[in-house]
Amino acid sequence: MDRLVFFTDAVTAIAITLLVLPLVDSVTEAAHAGLSAVQFIGNNVAAIAGFALSFLVIARLWIAHHSTFEHVGSYSRPLLLLNLFWAFTVVVLPLPTEMVSQFRTSSVTVGVYIGTMAASSLTLTALTLLIRKHPQLELEENPMPSREVFSSAVSTIGFFVALIVGVLVPAINFYALLIILLTIPLQRVYDRRSNAALLAPGAQTS
Repeated sequence: MDRLVFFTDAVTAIAITLLVLPLVDSVTEAAHAGLSAVQFIGNNVAAIAGFALSFLVIARLWIAHHSTFEHVGSYSRPLLLLNLFWAFTVVVLPLPTEMVSQFRTSSVTVGVYIGTMAASSLTLTALTLLIRKHPQLELEENPMPSREVFSSAVSTIGFFVALIVGVLVPAINFYALLIILLTIPLQRVYDRRSNAALLAPGAQTS
């Protein structure tokens, strides 16, 4: 398990670092072309924004992955394969990020960019469901809670809704990712109802 987690963390760290390398190369090119720092920033607003957004998305996905594996005590082949595929989706993300900064916004660039994020989130949801359904994978003292499954599933639905809206409504394009913010109040509603159920007379607590 330690090797699996350390490997995944290392892959994520490398992927999140690769995001900034094209911008670093652009600085050198701009300097050779005689551009000022202000001109460089003005010419690369889209690339800088894409880097910042992708950084936040990878960070969010890593936090979710970290939270999921806090409940894992053992692993199986399906868990290993799902985890490797999740790492693949994270490693791939710098590619659509660069596509976004270099190509004109279109349904293809939007679809590849948001689609990669949606695939990563879907894989995380599959991991949580796998762990939840196989108690032998869970830590006995810290099993996978239903809240974790709900949170992951809602995020995945949000990404796929954003994917559909972003591709089908060109005027919205990448702004469709703001739909993910709607998962926050949904999670709060779920938490309030769960707490109310636990506090209800006769409810059993673990």
